[in-house]
This record gives sequence, structure tokens and C-alpha cells, in this order.
Amino acid sequence: MRTRFFLYLFSVATLVLSCSNDDDEQITTPQPEAFTMEGAKGMSTGTTSTGGTSAPAGFTWSEIKSPQSTWGFSGTIPDRMLADDFVVPSGQKWSIQNIYFYAYQTNFSGTTFPLNELYFEIYSSDPSVAGAVKIYGDLTSNRYVSSEETNMYRILQGQTDNTTRKIYKVKTQTPDLNLSAGTYWIKWGSKASSGIHYYPQLPHDGTKVNNAKQFLVSNSTWTNLNDGGQTVSLPIEISGNKLPQ
Repeated sequence: MRTRFFLYLFSVATLVLSCSNDDDEQITTPQPEAFTMEGAKGMSTGTTSTGGTSAPAGFTWSEIKSPQSTWGFSGTIPDRMLADDFVVPSGQKWSIQNIYFYAYQTNFSGTTFPLNELYFEIYSSDPSVAGAVKIYGDLTSNRYVSSEETNMYRILQGQTDNTTRKIYKVKTQTPDLNLSAGTYWIKWGSKASSGIHYYPQLPHDGTKVNNAKQFLVSNSTWTNLNDGGQTVSLPIEISGNKLPQ
């Protein structure tokens, strides 16, 4: 009888321990994962130009090479706007916090880059094609946050190297912007406190889709950007969090 009693107590204790272990199990909830879509790769072309001139200490050149011959493109409201596409990869969902653009102003040498307003809209397809649907943004909400030096100077191949076009990285904010997998287009324009700003294109890469466009505000017409017979891509960087599926 005593043996049975101890066996009973042992069984109860084992059950209690088993239940306790179950209660201690942690259920892991997937957490957002920070990401950056690097869209400016290739903009820096090194410390020595094709012509053999060294960039100033701490800087590199951003050299557009032949047959391209354009310093950059205007995207200054109310005159013109620019547009290019980006891709959220299959199986991902992004909570976008910031979008970065790159710009310069010829002969600017001050300490605070004079761009102070930037507006954009995001479309689910090419906005130059009828039927495109705007899914985020407007031309009344200023998304500008700040600008910082990139330590790059814009130059052209075959022309005198100079330091009159310092490139800046322009930060904007995107509250409540969540995008599922797909191809999207962003159309943007800036306003400046002084002069016109120009957005440099990336060196042509035939392995990529180069389909940037410019929008002429006055008559609502679109132009496919082309430089020296080559289509153009514009550098755009995106950061935020990948959301659990």
C-alpha cells in the first residue's frame, strides 16, 4: 500500500513539473527587421578622374563618363519634377521610414544646403501612363528633414575637373507608409531657398532597368530621360523595417 502511495505522489509531482515546463515556454513573435535599399551604388567613381586629377582630400569624384554628358536634371517645383521606380522584393512587406535623394547646386559653397522643401507622390505603376494610381503622398506635405554632404563632387569626363558641384544626400520622412511586394514609382520635386537644384544620374548600367522620367509641370507632359543616347537611372535610397508576413 505504501509503495502505491509513493508511486502516486511521484506521478503527481511529474505532472506538476511537466505543466510548469509548458508554462515556461516562450512564444517568439516575429520582429521587424531593419533594412536599407541601397540605390546610390556606383555614384562615387573614385579619387582619381579619367583625366588623372585627384579629388580633394577626403572626397571622391562622381564622374559621368562618355557618351553621357549631362551634369544632372532639374526637379524643382513649380517648373519640373522627376520620377523613377523601385522594387519591394517578392515575399517582403516594407514599413518605410525615410527616402533619400541626391542633389547639388552649382557654385554653392555655404554650410547649409539651401534645399528646404521636398514633395513626392508614390504610384503603383508608371505615372506617365494613363491609369496610374497614386497610393501615397501629395504636393502639399513637405517631407524634407535634412541634408548632409556626401564628400563627392560631380564632374564630367573630358572636361576640367572642378569642385563647383558638391553632392548632398537629402533625407525625407514617410510616416505610415507600408508597401507589399511589387514595383512602385516615386515622383518628386523640391523647392529651394536659393537657386535651382539638380539631381545627378547614375552612370549607365546596361544590366539594370534605366527608365527615369521628367515631368514638365506647366503642360503636364512627360519626357523619358536620355543622356548621350543612353537611358538614365536616378539614385534613390530607402530605409525602414521589413514587417513579418
